Amino acid sequence: MKLVVLAVDLGGTNIRVAAINEHGTIKKRVQRPTLAHDGEASVLRSLISALEEVYQVFPEKQIKGVGVGIAGAIDIEKGIITQSPNLRGFDGYPLRDKLQASFLKDLTIMIDNDANVAAMGEKWKGAGIGVNDLICLTLGTGIGSGIIIHGMLVHGADGMAGEAGHITVDPQGPQCNCGNRGCLEALASATAIRREAIEALRKHPESELHKRCPHDPEAITTEMVYQSARAGDQVARKIFQDMGRYLGIGIASLINILNPETVVLGGGVSKSWDMFFPFTKEEIQMRALKIPAARVKIVPAVCGDDAGLLGAAYLVFHSAI
Repeated sequence: MKLVVLAVDLGGTNIRVAAINEHGTIKKRVQRPTLAHDGEASVLRSLISALEEVYQVFPEKQIKGVGVGIAGAIDIEKGIITQSPNLRGFDGYPLRDKLQASFLKDLTIMIDNDANVAAMGEKWKGAGIGVNDLICLTLGTGIGSGIIIHGMLVHGADGMAGEAGHITVDPQGPQCNCGNRGCLEALASATAIRREAIEALRKHPESELHKRCPHDPEAITTEMVYQSARAGDQVARKIFQDMGRYLGIGIASLINILNPETVVLGGGVSKSWDMFFPFTKEEIQMRALKIPAARVKIVPAVCGDDAGLLGAAYLVFHSAI
């Protein structure tokens, strides 16, 4: 009988739970709305309901534990959500204690940052197989990052190591949600692309981008910008060129500090690889030290949305608890 871990991706919009065996095969999965706007109790009920639906499929002795990935700062040892950008009211929330007060009381429960578990998922079953020193950047609404050195996740003193999205890449740049100016996240995320596109729509009514979204600039999406760029629109291409260069500045700094074997780029924006990566690569070659820059491989993520689930399961399977 192969053991399974109940892996959780606790997002601001949806909760995804999967039973994953020790070979990384997903045997069962469910999804529930997070119901974050209804408060802590509703989120916890939705989470426990999803876990219970998966739990009931397997004999109790087959379940090794529960692994949870969530955006934000996590106190790994205590299982507390120190701070979460997607779940209001969850700062200081003792999630592990809450879960162990349910039917899960006899199981090992591990909680970590969502970018950390995504990095571990890519190492286990994705673009980082066989790599012991890697960085995984998730280019989405924000920029999440997980750092693995000598096969181990780097957490830091407060559980907040690896916040590469908040490297300053332009001191005079736009304000980031963290309060700083010119963060990588403020200049190379989907939010950044959309902000630049809205501004461009006002200045360039002749552009292909404007034709795709003529009446409501707020309706623009990253996909629209990408399709406009592919169609040859120079305004949209310039947005990806700038985004790619800022990303390259950030990655070059990471390469110089950490000397990784591999940098994995995931998230929705990574699907626009052909539009931004040539500029990212150019910036890295110009700014990173020559030997680590020549060694590092920069590759697209493989596991997609399942990276976090896989990584959460991996942490439990390899836990010393």
